[in-house]
Amino acid sequence: MAISNPVSKQGIVDRFDDLVRDVANASISYGTNSKPFTEMPNNRYGGSTGGVNAGITAASITGDTITASTIRSVLETEAATYTNLRNQRAILFVTGPGGNTGSRPTAGTVFDNTAKAHLDTGNRAALGSISATGVTSGDTIDDGNLETYLGRIATAYATVRNSAVTDQINVCHASCHSSCHGSRGRR
Repeated sequence: MAISNPVSKQGIVDRFDDLVRDVANASISYGTNSKPFTEMPNNRYGGSTGGVNAGITAASITGDTITASTIRSVLETEAATYTNLRNQRAILFVTGPGGNTGSRPTAGTVFDNTAKAHLDTGNRAALGSISATGVTSGDTIDDGNLETYLGRIATAYATVRNSAVTDQINVCHASCHSSCHGSRGRR
């Protein structure tokens, strides 16, 4: 979708959604409604695999005149709120020597997969420096300048999205303590 000519606040937000938010919400496999394995704590996730709603509207770009500093502030701040929508490497590791009769008789890694996840907000990351060339004070802002700038925001977000947060969960050889540790009372 084109930003519009002349540039409009709604056009900017719509194009941002196309390039950043829609990408952030795409192909999320892990979230509060779909964990990689049951032992993964719920608090690792900040929401469902459905992603997030837009946090900005045309009204977020304040003032009667669209200014470069307002555009940059609003869009880069919003993009940063999506950085917890990123890869998660989920590892389930069984401790112990193995060879027992628990529900997981073999020690070691039993699950190791990386997929897009809606992680908790503690996993947000910095987008890094985004060049504002073409969208700085004094520039005439047009579709071309904005398209290039939005592309740089999208690239910065994609770099974070494609990096992985590793969560390794260690469990004993049985799926729950009662199956092995609970038997002590019968001895």
